[in-house]
Amino acid sequence: MQERSGGNDRARKRAVLCGLVVTIGLLAVPGQAFADSATISVTTTAGASDPAAGVARVFTLSGTSAVPSRVWVKYRAAGGAACAPSPFTDSGTKLSEYDYYGANVNGGFSIPRADTWSGAGTVVFCIWLSPQSDTVTTPFTQAITFRAPTGTITATLNPVIPRINQPAAITVTGASEAPASVFAKVRPNGGANCAATYDADSGAELLSGESVNGAFSLPATTTQSTAGSYLLCLWLARSSTDPTPIAGPQRQLFDVAGPPPVAVPPTRVAASASLRRRGSRYSGRVSTRSDCLGRRTVVLRRTGSGTRSFGRTLTRSNGTFTFRRSRRLRGRVYVAVVARRQASTICSAGRSATLRG
Repeated sequence: MQERSGGNDRARKRAVLCGLVVTIGLLAVPGQAFADSATISVTTTAGASDPAAGVARVFTLSGTSAVPSRVWVKYRAAGGAACAPSPFTDSGTKLSEYDYYGANVNGGFSIPRADTWSGAGTVVFCIWLSPQSDTVTTPFTQAITFRAPTGTITATLNPVIPRINQPAAITVTGASEAPASVFAKVRPNGGANCAATYDADSGAELLSGESVNGAFSLPATTTQSTAGSYLLCLWLARSSTDPTPIAGPQRQLFDVAGPPPVAVPPTRVAASASLRRRGSRYSGRVSTRSDCLGRRTVVLRRTGSGTRSFGRTLTRSNGTFTFRRSRRLRGRVYVAVVARRQASTICSAGRSATLRG
């Protein structure tokens, strides 16, 4: 009797334990529905989060599905109605090109795709986990803001101030994070500012859509026939009608100068000199125009000795000069007046007649 009683106790314990296991299992099944999740990330190749328009990025749809199902993704601009209760009834655009519309999933999933998002701004993504596109289910809603690509554009001129009818070399430089085109026009300053787009501007064409990606340096040339101030307009954009360029419209002013002044040849003023001797003292006067009289260099020379100098002095303001020597020169001597150049005048060289030293 005692052994039978012990066996009944063990059976009751097993029954209670089995009941607890079944109860825990039943409670756990509804809880799996809360494990469903789905999200989209936009990253660089290195894995950094950076949603950017116009630049290649990695789009990854990831999440968890408690049961075998399918994932559906649509997108649209922010500010409209909430995501619909089924993919079929939602007004957004399918992400079918990413295989994000109807892909089979079960458990944890991650679906990466490489793509380039076209426009900057905030986009709402609606994600559903359901066996069919018309199955009613609670969507996951995610807003992602795509920033505009960055870029710079500027220009330099050589010469900085060209003259009329003189070609000026323009170098347009900058950098673009995304593939883009460079546009440039030029026109006289004083009218409207640079237009929002290349096509809308009234200037003359310089660059009409040179393709760039990264750093760039592009040559152009302008020749203007009228002196004055000119306006250079620059755009770094996706097209000639792009209303939101990556950089620009960038305005730069430059001047065009008139023709160079006509060179006036300097006036040549002739000069001569007189010379006399008294003992070892030689003196004389330079004869020329008044502005060529003072501080003229006079050199005492001897015939037959070439350009050898036997004395050098400067004239006084009235053109007179004097040499004092310790003894007189032998032979015939004369003085040479050295030429001098002034702003618009050349005071020409001259010489005196010879006399016995």
